[in-house]
Amino acid sequence: MSEKTRKMLLPVIMFLLGAAVAAAVIFMIIGTPGASAPQETPAVTETAGVSGQEEEAKALPEPEDASAKPEEETEPAPSSAGSLDYEKTFPSWNPDSASLAALVAFVTDVTDESSPNYIEPADRIATFDMDGTILCEKAPVYFDYCLTMYRVLDDPSYNATEEERDAMQQVRDHAYSEGATFHPEGLTKDDLVATAFAGMTPEEFRAYVVDFADKTPVVGFDGMTYGESFYRPMIEVINYLRDNGFAVWMVSACEREVVRALVERYGFPYDHVAATDIPYVASGNPGKNADAYDMSQDETMVLGAPLDAVECGKSGKPAAIAREIGKRPVLAFGNSSGDYSMLNYAQGNPDHRGMGFFIVCDDTEREYGSDEKAAGFYSKAEEEGWTPVSMKNDWKVIYGEDVVKTELPGAEEEALPDAA
Repeated sequence: MSEKTRKMLLPVIMFLLGAAVAAAVIFMIIGTPGASAPQETPAVTETAGVSGQEEEAKALPEPEDASAKPEEETEPAPSSAGSLDYEKTFPSWNPDSASLAALVAFVTDVTDESSPNYIEPADRIATFDMDGTILCEKAPVYFDYCLTMYRVLDDPSYNATEEERDAMQQVRDHAYSEGATFHPEGLTKDDLVATAFAGMTPEEFRAYVVDFADKTPVVGFDGMTYGESFYRPMIEVINYLRDNGFAVWMVSACEREVVRALVERYGFPYDHVAATDIPYVASGNPGKNADAYDMSQDETMVLGAPLDAVECGKSGKPAAIAREIGKRPVLAFGNSSGDYSMLNYAQGNPDHRGMGFFIVCDDTEREYGSDEKAAGFYSKAEEEGWTPVSMKNDWKVIYGEDVVKTELPGAEEEALPDAA
């Protein structure tokens, strides 16, 4: 081939090589005929239902965000007033109770993280008085009086002195005829509740209290023992508060070990009871001051005497709360002048929204209520801004359907309404 011919063919060869390279590149970009586009793969997979991607998706955990689940699987917030099953949560309350609605609204508000009144669980503290707030108070008098009357007058294992028997007989006569406490000259109930049980270990004393409560019928009622004489509506409130992250405390003027023994059945640990103290002493202490005696390993603690000189009542309740809890409550429940200070301590909480609830014994049919006293308590609640709770109007059931109010052993029938 001549030089002239080679020069003429070279451009043609270069053109053909360039075309071949371009064709190869286009082929690589487009791919082979029949291949599906990547973006169509999910649709094909969902339709076929057999791809490896779907099998992997089945193995993935459910999303933590409740909103990503089907609506029927989303659990309602327990503090939501709109989703609360009142019949299940509060079966002993009348459903139209304004006081109950106020409590639910409060709990809903302070447990809602989006609310300006939101309270962290660590600060959700609720305090309850015992006698007359969650436990029958007028049967015929406070529980610790009934316990001590039994110990001194009826318990064959206790050898009471003549002075003790005379004092407690006066207390019983007045309780059975008037439905009220009585303080005889000389020995008082406070003296006797200490001396009559002195020497028992705390465990022995609590067992004694429980045995008495569970075996002794309530004076003035048929169908329940003292251990069954708790107000059902208030136990429902306690459970509701616990379900919403509240720490619930008992704060009572009754003796601490008595309260511990009674409320343990409703889930109160011993360290959630603030009350009037019975002194404890080392079992081998011959009578020295506690800071002057070293107990041995084989000794234990026993109940001593007398009772704490400062009763856990009135302003002593906030003092006990400050000493034993270390924080102000945001809810408080009480039923007498001995609880005014505790209710104000909660309602006046400077760091959180607080409320006080006052239980008014205004039911003269199912309980030993007093219209006159109730009127005074309603007036006081309005003055302080507390929320009153009416036994008569707010509670469908107090103790149980089979529990019937009778009469006090020494009282005439017409005197019963004044027995509170």
